[in-house]
Amino acid sequence: MMKISRLPSIEKRPFATVEDRREAIVLTTEPAWARASAIAINPRQRVDIRGNTQVEMDAIAEKCEGEVVYGIGGGLAIDTAKYVAAANHLPLVALPTLLSTDAFLTDATGVREAGCVRYLPTKTPDTVIVDMEVLCNAPASMRASGAADVLSIATAMWDWQEAEKLGENPANERVTPQAVDIGGALLQTLLENARDIGRGTPEGLTLLLELLCMEVQLCNLCGHSRLEEGSEHYFTYALENRVTVPVLHGEFVGLGILLMASLQSQPWPQYQHALECLQINYRPDAVASDAIAETLVDLSAYVAQHQLPYTVASTLRITPEIAERTIQNVLS
Repeated sequence: MMKISRLPSIEKRPFATVEDRREAIVLTTEPAWARASAIAINPRQRVDIRGNTQVEMDAIAEKCEGEVVYGIGGGLAIDTAKYVAAANHLPLVALPTLLSTDAFLTDATGVREAGCVRYLPTKTPDTVIVDMEVLCNAPASMRASGAADVLSIATAMWDWQEAEKLGENPANERVTPQAVDIGGALLQTLLENARDIGRGTPEGLTLLLELLCMEVQLCNLCGHSRLEEGSEHYFTYALENRVTVPVLHGEFVGLGILLMASLQSQPWPQYQHALECLQINYRPDAVASDAIAETLVDLSAYVAQHQLPYTVASTLRITPEIAERTIQNVLS
């Protein structure tokens, strides 16, 4: 019997209208808490989240006492809130202060472990409260970076379909025409509206919210995330090991999309144009060209080491010359 996960209940209203007298465990970051300061809740504990290893989240979960968990911020805070709420069997309210990931819509928490990302089953928020004014006023470079998780359909779906042709997909991850058609429609809608989304208008960010909801629900229906998580995400996970300062998930994924699309012989300039319209910085200053090249050269070994699903990175031998040529092609 197949169980399909559900999307959370989403309420679009100002944070100033939120009132909750229950003793709350608030998991957030300092910038996010400042943006949500108008909420009228009763924080018994407030924890500023700095990392999301399982050890760190277990330590928070063990010390928390309250009646409800609030996750306020981006993916880091809300992913941790999902873990803590699930561990303590508590209701969960999520207040995204920017659309940086789709974490506030899913029932799993990504943890960094042994140099890769592993997804732990946790829980979907019971309620998501979306304040459009807060989202629109988030920093331009961050407010729509979650669009990279929709744009990644471009490379992930290519990987998934290629794996199907080669007989590399397990029985429960077979490609269906319906999923491909819907995924393609979501991607095309993002490409056509990237400029409005990047401008941070209420209409643009409402559309991004809807695209994220549809992308997550499509993955729920498929029973996996192959449609939107492929070689571009594996590149991201590998590159994170070579960077010592925080970089937005969407920036790494955006770079991965361009590099992998080039290696897939796709028309990658259209994706580059979309990233620029979305104001997603796919050239993060913290990432040296050498680190990108080394990640590309080692990517097939990384995929094999962590037993990741088949993608273009599984069998393509990326030499230093190919890596340098690809980087120059995409970033010059």
